[in-house]
Amino acid sequence: MDFIKCDDICDSRLYREIPFSGWHETEMIHRAILKSGRPIVLSLSPGPAHPDRAWQYCRYANMWRITDDFWDEWHLLKNMFWRCELWQAHVDAGCFPDCDMLPLGKLGGGFGNGEWDCRLTKEEQKTMMTLWCLFGSPLMLGAELTKLDEWTLSLLTNREVLAMLPCKARQILRDGDKAVWTGSDLRTGARYAALFNLSDEPAPVGASWEELELPASAGTELWTGAALPLRETGLSAQLQPHACAVYRLQ
Repeated sequence: MDFIKCDDICDSRLYREIPFSGWHETEMIHRAILKSGRPIVLSLSPGPAHPDRAWQYCRYANMWRITDDFWDEWHLLKNMFWRCELWQAHVDAGCFPDCDMLPLGKLGGGFGNGEWDCRLTKEEQKTMMTLWCLFGSPLMLGAELTKLDEWTLSLLTNREVLAMLPCKARQILRDGDKAVWTGSDLRTGARYAALFNLSDEPAPVGASWEELELPASAGTELWTGAALPLRETGLSAQLQPHACAVYRLQ
Protein backbone atom coordinates (compact mmCIF):
# COMPACT_ATOMS: atom_id res chain seq x y z
CA MET A 1 0.00 0.00 0.00
CA ASP A 2 1.34 3.43 -0.98
CA PHE A 3 -1.59 5.78 -0.37
CA ILE A 4 -4.28 6.04 2.31
CA LYS A 5 -7.23 8.40 2.02
CA CYS A 6 -9.02 8.58 5.35
CA ASP A 7 -12.52 10.07 5.22
CA ASP A 8 -14.43 11.99 7.92
CA ILE A 9 -11.26 12.81 9.83
CA CYS A 10 -10.03 16.21 8.63
CA ASP A 11 -13.39 17.73 9.53
CA SER A 12 -16.93 16.51 9.15
CA ARG A 13 -20.46 17.87 9.46
CA LEU A 14 -21.88 14.35 9.61
CA TYR A 15 -21.26 13.51 13.25
CA ARG A 16 -21.81 16.73 15.22
CA GLU A 17 -23.42 14.83 18.09
CA ILE A 18 -20.12 12.98 18.71
CA PRO A 19 -17.08 14.85 20.09
CA PHE A 20 -14.54 15.37 17.28
CA SER A 21 -11.62 12.96 17.59
CA GLY A 22 -9.85 13.60 14.28
CA TRP A 23 -6.70 15.07 15.82
CA HIS A 24 -6.04 11.97 17.93
CA GLU A 25 -7.03 9.57 15.15
CA THR A 26 -4.70 11.26 12.65
CA GLU A 27 -1.77 10.88 15.03
CA MET A 28 -2.73 7.24 15.60
CA ILE A 29 -2.75 6.47 11.87
CA HIS A 30 0.58 8.29 11.45
CA ARG A 31 2.17 6.07 14.12
CA ALA A 32 0.76 2.96 12.40
CA ILE A 33 2.28 4.07 9.08
CA LEU A 34 5.67 4.54 10.74
CA LYS A 35 5.45 1.02 12.16
CA SER A 36 4.72 -0.39 8.69
CA GLY A 37 8.13 0.69 7.44
CA ARG A 38 6.64 1.89 4.14
CA PRO A 39 6.61 5.49 2.81
CA ILE A 40 2.79 5.73 2.69
CA VAL A 41 1.08 9.02 1.77
CA LEU A 42 -1.72 9.93 4.19
CA SER A 43 -4.58 12.03 2.78
CA LEU A 44 -7.21 13.50 5.13
CA SER A 45 -10.74 14.24 3.96
CA PRO A 46 -13.10 16.05 3.82
CA GLY A 47 -12.61 19.67 4.89
CA PRO A 48 -12.57 22.46 5.35
CA ALA A 49 -9.36 21.92 7.30
CA HIS A 50 -8.63 24.28 10.19
CA PRO A 51 -5.80 26.77 9.46
CA ASP A 52 -4.99 27.05 13.15
CA ARG A 53 -4.16 23.31 13.12
CA ALA A 54 -1.79 23.51 10.15
CA TRP A 55 1.09 22.28 12.32
CA GLN A 56 -0.91 19.12 13.13
CA TYR A 57 -1.70 18.33 9.50
CA CYS A 58 1.93 18.96 8.47
CA ARG A 59 3.33 16.76 11.23
CA TYR A 60 1.06 13.74 10.86
CA ALA A 61 -0.28 13.77 7.27
CA ASN A 62 0.75 14.65 3.72
CA MET A 63 -2.50 15.97 2.22
CA TRP A 64 -5.56 17.52 3.83
CA ARG A 65 -8.70 18.89 2.25
CA ILE A 66 -9.13 22.65 2.60
CA THR A 67 -12.70 22.43 1.30
CA ASP A 68 -15.79 20.30 1.57
CA ASP A 69 -16.59 18.25 -1.55
CA PHE A 70 -15.71 20.38 -4.57
CA TRP A 71 -17.90 20.19 -7.68
CA ASP A 72 -18.09 21.84 -11.08
CA GLU A 73 -19.79 25.08 -10.04
CA TRP A 74 -18.30 28.56 -10.49
CA HIS A 75 -19.17 29.86 -7.01
CA LEU A 76 -17.19 26.97 -5.48
CA LEU A 77 -14.21 27.68 -7.73
CA LYS A 78 -14.29 31.41 -6.96
CA ASN A 79 -14.33 30.59 -3.25
CA MET A 80 -11.13 28.55 -3.65
CA PHE A 81 -9.13 31.75 -4.18
CA TRP A 82 -9.97 32.70 -0.59
CA ARG A 83 -9.21 29.21 0.69
CA CYS A 84 -5.87 29.04 -1.13
CA GLU A 85 -4.92 32.41 0.31
CA LEU A 86 -5.51 31.03 3.81
CA TRP A 87 -3.23 28.04 3.14
CA GLN A 88 -0.58 29.36 0.75
CA ALA A 89 2.09 29.64 3.46
CA HIS A 90 1.69 25.97 4.44
CA VAL A 91 2.54 24.30 1.11
CA ASP A 92 5.85 22.48 1.48
CA ALA A 93 7.62 19.26 0.56
CA GLY A 94 5.49 16.41 1.91
CA CYS A 95 2.78 18.83 3.14
CA PHE A 96 0.07 19.67 0.63
CA PRO A 97 -3.20 21.49 1.36
CA ASP A 98 -5.65 19.76 -0.99
CA CYS A 99 -8.15 21.66 -3.17
CA ASP A 100 -9.94 18.35 -3.90
CA MET A 101 -10.21 16.42 -7.13
CA LEU A 102 -10.53 18.15 -10.49
CA PRO A 103 -14.17 17.76 -11.66
CA LEU A 104 -13.40 17.63 -15.38
CA GLY A 105 -14.73 15.61 -18.29
CA LYS A 106 -17.59 13.17 -17.73
CA LEU A 107 -18.85 13.34 -14.12
CA GLY A 108 -21.37 11.93 -11.69
CA GLY A 109 -21.75 8.32 -12.79
CA GLY A 110 -21.44 6.88 -9.29
CA PHE A 111 -23.74 9.30 -7.43
CA GLY A 112 -27.17 8.21 -8.63
CA ASN A 113 -27.88 11.35 -10.68
CA GLY A 114 -26.71 10.12 -14.07
CA GLU A 115 -23.68 11.40 -15.95
CA TRP A 116 -23.05 14.92 -17.14
CA ASP A 117 -20.28 16.88 -18.83
CA CYS A 118 -18.30 19.30 -16.69
CA ARG A 119 -20.49 22.36 -16.14
CA LEU A 120 -17.57 24.77 -15.88
CA THR A 121 -16.89 26.79 -19.02
CA LYS A 122 -13.61 26.16 -20.81
CA GLU A 123 -12.24 29.41 -19.41
CA GLU A 124 -13.26 28.34 -15.89
CA GLN A 125 -11.59 24.97 -16.39
CA LYS A 126 -8.32 26.68 -17.34
CA THR A 127 -8.67 28.95 -14.30
CA MET A 128 -9.09 25.90 -12.08
CA MET A 129 -6.06 24.08 -13.51
CA THR A 130 -3.95 27.23 -13.24
CA LEU A 131 -4.88 27.85 -9.60
CA TRP A 132 -4.40 24.20 -8.56
CA CYS A 133 -0.94 24.06 -10.20
CA LEU A 134 0.31 27.45 -9.03
CA PHE A 135 -0.95 26.91 -5.47
CA GLY A 136 0.56 23.42 -5.40
CA SER A 137 -2.55 21.32 -4.78
CA PRO A 138 -2.30 17.57 -5.40
CA LEU A 139 -3.76 16.83 -8.83
CA MET A 140 -6.34 14.05 -8.94
CA LEU A 141 -8.97 13.68 -11.61
CA GLY A 142 -12.58 12.93 -10.69
CA ALA A 143 -13.90 11.70 -14.04
CA GLU A 144 -14.85 8.65 -16.09
CA LEU A 145 -11.48 7.97 -17.72
CA THR A 146 -12.88 5.72 -20.44
CA LYS A 147 -14.85 8.73 -21.74
CA LEU A 148 -12.07 11.31 -21.53
CA ASP A 149 -12.39 13.87 -24.32
CA GLU A 150 -9.59 15.67 -26.16
CA TRP A 151 -10.28 19.03 -24.52
CA THR A 152 -9.98 17.61 -21.01
CA LEU A 153 -6.89 15.65 -21.99
CA SER A 154 -5.30 18.86 -23.29
CA LEU A 155 -5.89 20.53 -19.91
CA LEU A 156 -4.32 17.65 -18.01
CA THR A 157 -1.25 17.34 -20.24
CA ASN A 158 -0.17 20.96 -20.70
CA ARG A 159 3.43 20.53 -19.58
CA GLU A 160 4.05 24.26 -19.32
CA VAL A 161 1.21 24.66 -16.81
CA LEU A 162 2.07 21.47 -14.93
CA ALA A 163 5.66 22.69 -14.54
CA MET A 164 4.41 25.28 -12.02
CA LEU A 165 3.69 22.59 -9.43
CA PRO A 166 7.00 22.88 -7.50
CA CYS A 167 6.54 26.66 -7.16
CA LYS A 168 6.48 28.70 -4.00
CA ALA A 169 3.53 30.90 -4.87
CA ARG A 170 1.24 33.38 -3.19
CA GLN A 171 -1.78 35.50 -3.91
CA ILE A 172 -0.85 39.19 -3.84
CA LEU A 173 -4.25 40.66 -4.75
CA ARG A 174 -7.83 39.48 -4.42
CA ASP A 175 -11.22 41.14 -4.38
CA GLY A 176 -14.63 40.23 -5.72
CA ASP A 177 -13.60 40.89 -9.31
CA LYS A 178 -9.99 39.77 -9.71
CA ALA A 179 -7.04 37.91 -8.25
CA VAL A 180 -3.31 37.99 -8.98
CA TRP A 181 -0.75 35.30 -8.10
CA THR A 182 3.00 35.24 -8.37
CA GLY A 183 5.44 32.38 -7.84
CA SER A 184 8.93 31.07 -8.48
CA ASP A 185 10.50 27.66 -8.91
CA LEU A 186 13.36 27.53 -6.42
CA ARG A 187 15.02 24.69 -8.36
CA THR A 188 15.12 26.25 -11.81
CA GLY A 189 14.71 29.94 -11.09
CA ALA A 190 11.61 30.15 -13.31
CA ARG A 191 9.22 32.93 -12.34
CA TYR A 192 5.46 32.97 -12.91
CA ALA A 193 2.58 35.41 -12.66
CA ALA A 194 -1.14 34.76 -13.15
CA LEU A 195 -4.04 37.15 -13.67
CA PHE A 196 -7.62 36.01 -12.96
CA ASN A 197 -10.87 37.74 -13.88
CA LEU A 198 -13.34 36.66 -11.18
CA SER A 199 -16.12 38.95 -12.42
CA ASP A 200 -19.05 38.03 -14.65
CA GLU A 201 -18.07 40.55 -17.34
CA PRO A 202 -15.01 40.97 -19.60
CA ALA A 203 -12.50 43.10 -17.74
CA PRO A 204 -8.85 44.16 -17.63
CA VAL A 205 -6.73 42.64 -14.86
CA GLY A 206 -3.23 43.77 -14.04
CA ALA A 207 -0.54 44.44 -11.49
CA SER A 208 2.64 46.51 -11.42
CA TRP A 209 6.06 44.88 -11.25
CA GLU A 210 6.39 46.43 -7.79
CA GLU A 211 3.20 44.71 -6.65
CA LEU A 212 4.43 41.45 -8.18
CA GLU A 213 7.84 41.96 -6.52
CA LEU A 214 9.41 41.02 -9.86
CA PRO A 215 11.71 42.85 -12.27
CA ALA A 216 10.23 44.03 -15.55
CA SER A 217 10.23 40.98 -17.83
CA ALA A 218 9.08 39.57 -21.14
CA GLY A 219 7.52 36.12 -21.10
CA THR A 220 5.17 33.50 -22.54
CA GLU A 221 1.48 32.86 -21.83
CA LEU A 222 1.30 29.18 -20.93
CA TRP A 223 -2.14 28.26 -22.31
CA THR A 224 -1.76 29.91 -25.71
CA GLY A 225 2.02 30.00 -26.13
CA ALA A 226 1.75 33.68 -27.08
CA ALA A 227 4.82 35.84 -26.48
CA LEU A 228 4.54 38.58 -23.87
CA PRO A 229 6.52 41.66 -24.87
CA LEU A 230 8.41 43.60 -22.23
CA ARG A 231 6.14 46.09 -20.48
CA GLU A 232 7.88 48.53 -18.16
CA THR A 233 4.83 49.25 -16.00
CA GLY A 234 3.68 45.72 -15.22
CA LEU A 235 1.43 42.90 -16.39
CA SER A 236 -2.09 43.39 -17.70
CA ALA A 237 -4.57 41.49 -19.85
CA GLN A 238 -8.12 41.91 -21.07
CA LEU A 239 -9.86 38.75 -19.89
CA GLN A 240 -13.21 37.12 -20.54
CA PRO A 241 -15.49 36.36 -17.56
CA HIS A 242 -13.88 33.84 -15.16
CA ALA A 243 -10.82 33.57 -17.42
CA CYS A 244 -7.11 33.77 -16.64
CA ALA A 245 -3.72 34.46 -18.19
CA VAL A 246 -0.61 32.85 -16.72
CA TYR A 247 2.95 33.75 -17.72
CA ARG A 248 6.39 32.27 -17.38
CA LEU A 249 8.67 35.28 -17.21
CA GLN A 250 12.13 35.61 -18.70
